[in-house]
Amino acid sequence: MTTVRDDALGRILRDHRLQTVFQPIVRLDDGKTVAFEALVRGPTGSRLASAPSLLAEAYRTGRVVELDWAARASACRAALAAALSPVVPLFLNIEPLALDSKCPDDLREDIDAAYHRLQIVLEVTERSLDRDPRSLLDGIAQVRGTAGALAVDDVGANAGTLSMLDILEPELIKLDLQVVQSKPTAAIAKILDCVYAESERTGAIVLAEGVQGARHARVARSLGAMLAQGRYFASPAPMPIRPQPPAQPLVVRSRPVSAVQTPFEAVRGRPMSRATARLLFPLGLQVAYGGVDLIESATLLALFPSPHMFGHTERDNFSRLARQGVLAGVLGPGIEAHPGGGIRGGQLDTDDPLNYEWAIIGLSPHTAGAMLARVIPGTRSEFEFAVTHDRQRVLAAARCLLRRLGPAEGRSPTDVTWDGG
Repeated sequence: MTTVRDDALGRILRDHRLQTVFQPIVRLDDGKTVAFEALVRGPTGSRLASAPSLLAEAYRTGRVVELDWAARASACRAALAAALSPVVPLFLNIEPLALDSKCPDDLREDIDAAYHRLQIVLEVTERSLDRDPRSLLDGIAQVRGTAGALAVDDVGANAGTLSMLDILEPELIKLDLQVVQSKPTAAIAKILDCVYAESERTGAIVLAEGVQGARHARVARSLGAMLAQGRYFASPAPMPIRPQPPAQPLVVRSRPVSAVQTPFEAVRGRPMSRATARLLFPLGLQVAYGGVDLIESATLLALFPSPHMFGHTERDNFSRLARQGVLAGVLGPGIEAHPGGGIRGGQLDTDDPLNYEWAIIGLSPHTAGAMLARVIPGTRSEFEFAVTHDRQRVLAAARCLLRRLGPAEGRSPTDVTWDGG
């Protein structure tokens, strides 16, 4: 039964009473505003005035997707009303649960107009990246073509999800305020090392959040950030009418992300070898275990043509790595959806083309390797295969398998924090 308390958020959404404020994003070398991040708020003075209270209420009442679209529409309306220049990017936060949902008809006009006239950067939080990679990747693929770029927020809040930076290949990486405001530690150094590696490979722009004072600004520069935001530069506020565009606009270009239908397609065009399972099994394990740094923030994925290949030894190894922070996933005929021990699982239909393939993939911020094989037609136990350490090929194969894995067992969406917008 819906109570008056339950319907508080409903009334806010129906009456379009969400408020949007904008925090400037500045270029660190000159302090000039080059972009804005939209942040949603509830009605002033209400119990739902803050973004965290809005999200908590949305989860409690099952309105997460509805709130996300309403927040985006509110931000788009406000930016258009202020005549934001198309050379000034507008950062919009996206709740992962809403990524693969359809825009409500009554909000479509405002959102479509903003996406057409403005430079949109879609922003997902790093805290959500490893909960449900399948939904995340599918959703990002649907919306990425409509936006100018992708940003990953709160990087460093959860070191165990750093491997997803590689998988998503964002155009912008936003360092969590803890990285900027805390004293240097080995953990922060590891986070920065991963960020530097991704930025060097792809050209991703690094943005420092939580810059509250001059010391934080100095730290942000020393961390290699090009952009920053925080109260030291400006607090969130209504957007000024016709904000002056910078003399040197921020240029953020979306990059194509490689994708394949099956892992074996990632090595198409490579010379192939032939072998039986007797060779391929130890070879695949050597590629993944011996050639890749399987530590926290790494990914280990396997696609087995037979459930018997995922025996007690392999299950124990995958579970041990999962406990150490590795994103470990296994797929194949007869594989459970939740194998236990922190392992992600994925069942395949009998007519799935992946049933005829074998893949063992290891991926870390600095290393990558895969053994990718396919059953030779007309044989039962002979495979054509290739081993690759080409990062783009390994990434394409890994994305293919991650799209088939189920969500992490025991993880709740309410573990994710959100600032809205």
